[in-house]
Amino acid sequence: MSTSLKVSFLWTRTFFELFDNSTAASSPFSFFFRPSDYKGKIKSLYTGKSSLTLPWKLTDHTNRTNWFWKYYLNDINPLTSPHDTVANRCFPLCVPVRKSLTRLIAVGSPPAFGMHDRASFEGFFYRHGIACVCTFTIHDCSSLDEAVLKAMCLRHEPLFSILGRKNNVSLTTVGDYCRNLLCQEVGMVNDWFDEDPFSLVTVVEGEGNQTVRQGCNIHRALEALASWDRSWRQRPLPVLSAHTISIKNNHMSDIMYGHANSRVLWIPRLFAPGNNYALVWYCRNLLMASMQVKSFRDFLVRADNLQRINSATRIGGYAREVKAILRNMEKGLKTYSTMSVCKQINNDAQLQRILSVYP
Repeated sequence: MSTSLKVSFLWTRTFFELFDNSTAASSPFSFFFRPSDYKGKIKSLYTGKSSLTLPWKLTDHTNRTNWFWKYYLNDINPLTSPHDTVANRCFPLCVPVRKSLTRLIAVGSPPAFGMHDRASFEGFFYRHGIACVCTFTIHDCSSLDEAVLKAMCLRHEPLFSILGRKNNVSLTTVGDYCRNLLCQEVGMVNDWFDEDPFSLVTVVEGEGNQTVRQGCNIHRALEALASWDRSWRQRPLPVLSAHTISIKNNHMSDIMYGHANSRVLWIPRLFAPGNNYALVWYCRNLLMASMQVKSFRDFLVRADNLQRINSATRIGGYAREVKAILRNMEKGLKTYSTMSVCKQINNDAQLQRILSVYP
């Protein structure tokens, strides 16, 4: 059986201009400033007449969504619920709006990226910043090792073509390019803060019924896809259990493996054709959950470093809302629940300090 991967990289950028009334007024994203404007924008995006889209909208030919947003909105289906209801729920939960960037970037030719492989590039706008997501589907690899090698090429090699650039660029440059494009759309961002990327890899097809054991070839592949170390074949392997995260309803061979800014899913019971659609949906849910946490976390850390979390300011009020959301996501209360997000929040010492210091 061939091996296929879905690989996503997430970059964030934090800024504060949309909290200032005088500067926000000149931005096309000033709707974040007032609840009524924001709710009106969410309702208007259901018409499909804007370059912006709702974050649960998928870019295929069917009107489908992933289920993260249903759970995040406390069990409101955003496809079938009244638009007023959805908009009212979105505002206090700081739901972003989305824009496709896929047509602006091209990926290099085989063998690094095959004819049947796919790439997508997305941007998400928040009041406190932006996020960009680059996702690749790598098909028909002869082995897990070959899949790792292709993923490593995508991460590190200059395979990407950007309009106006003479030479191909690396994925890191693509992440910067996407963030800059999104900030240009916001229009008045003069000062910002960038963070390291978060990655999520899902093995969606492979050899089934293989249990991961300390030091085995699968362990080495998972560590490679979590660390992105180009010397992954020689890299000393850490203790498997120290990087394993619990999965709901997991079987003996299921594993979620991760570092602070990465997750890798290995669930071989779902590799079979007809079953792996569940893996695709699961990884999208996890990607959106990780994006929300990372974006909120980066905002809180930067605001705290600049001593801008003050109860008397707009940023302070927004920070209180964000902290409440993160606490609910940490506990899995009235939102999408996963141990991955719980660990993402629990294991972040800076974030935990901020959550404990401010009421």
